[in-house]
Amino acid sequence: MSLEKHSAPGPAAGYAFQFERALFWLAQSPAGFAIGIETEDDVAIRHQDGSRTLEQNKHSIQEQVAPFGDRSKDLWNTLSIWVSALESGKLESGKTRFLMVTNKTLPDCIGKQISDANTDEKIDECIKALTAAAADPSETIRTFTEKVLAMSSEGHLRVIIENCELLDETSGTTGLDLRKATIAELQIPDGFTKDAESIADELLGWVQRQVLGLWQKRQPAWISRDSFVTQFHAALDRRKRQQTRERAANLIPVFDEQLGREKGRDFVKQIYLVTDEDSRVEESIREFIRCNIEKNRLSADGNITDQDWIDFEETLRSRWDKIFSREKRLGRDDPEEDVGFRILTVTTDEHREKLAGVETEQVYLTAGTYHRMAERLAVGWHPRFEELMKQEEKND
Repeated sequence: MSLEKHSAPGPAAGYAFQFERALFWLAQSPAGFAIGIETEDDVAIRHQDGSRTLEQNKHSIQEQVAPFGDRSKDLWNTLSIWVSALESGKLESGKTRFLMVTNKTLPDCIGKQISDANTDEKIDECIKALTAAAADPSETIRTFTEKVLAMSSEGHLRVIIENCELLDETSGTTGLDLRKATIAELQIPDGFTKDAESIADELLGWVQRQVLGLWQKRQPAWISRDSFVTQFHAALDRRKRQQTRERAANLIPVFDEQLGREKGRDFVKQIYLVTDEDSRVEESIREFIRCNIEKNRLSADGNITDQDWIDFEETLRSRWDKIFSREKRLGRDDPEEDVGFRILTVTTDEHREKLAGVETEQVYLTAGTYHRMAERLAVGWHPRFEELMKQEEKND
């Protein structure tokens, strides 16, 4: 079945358009505002001072369509809804702004004439144009034209025309550029600009879930700007945590020649004080190399500060100190090499320390940092590592 003949795409696209417009309003509104979907209008904006902006959305995926045409149901039904709301007292005259919004580019029409009417004379001209357009109306719009042009409605109609604006695709906020305009209003920090689309998608999904949840509770779907900002910062924080995550070990290859270059280091000598296992030494060197590579990357790209690394090492040092003291005491009757091997394995195997308040996933970042500390003798494995390493230095 072709898209043109299928009944679902048009309404579905119109429904999605409402949420995109609501997202745009949430992105640009000041603190204290609230945005409603299918509340007082298709999209409604409650201002902090009690005033309102009401928005009627007419979205179309058809090629040759001009919403809000002079004799269209779009135009007359919209005006009728607003006139009735003013007449019933649901809206306060002078405290409501009215928007007719479409994703299409419109030709000259009464809607555009209304949008430009900022004097009594221009309002009079709009009413004359509406009266002419309503001559011999179709049954589709007859009820609406009669309501809008009734003598009792004239005062309300004038208020609507004076405070009404039509936004079509040329505005840059209703058509293909709507998402771009929303992202611009979000003012996403430079470090996250590459994630702008995914951030907007995440926020849109959040809006949809909030609205659906409220509808399921039979409550009006109002979303506060303040809760939206909280969600926006949560989205940024999640991406910051992703940026500060270390890469998987298999994404940082370590080659044999790299292993050979590091075998004379002090942290390697420290390992050989407690074990002759070459596989343990080689794995420790890999951890050391990968840790150094990721430390440089995270410092440059992941917003990890020098103080974050200092705190990371201090936490690890405190943990090692407890392990070292405990194993020395409990193993005082055991061979020193066995005690040292336990200290090494308990300290470096499996443990993953938090970095900058975020959980780490790869053991090499923690173990490699221990090896970096062992390189400068800030920690060690053999119960007498300081004494033995000084002897090693003299022998060299």
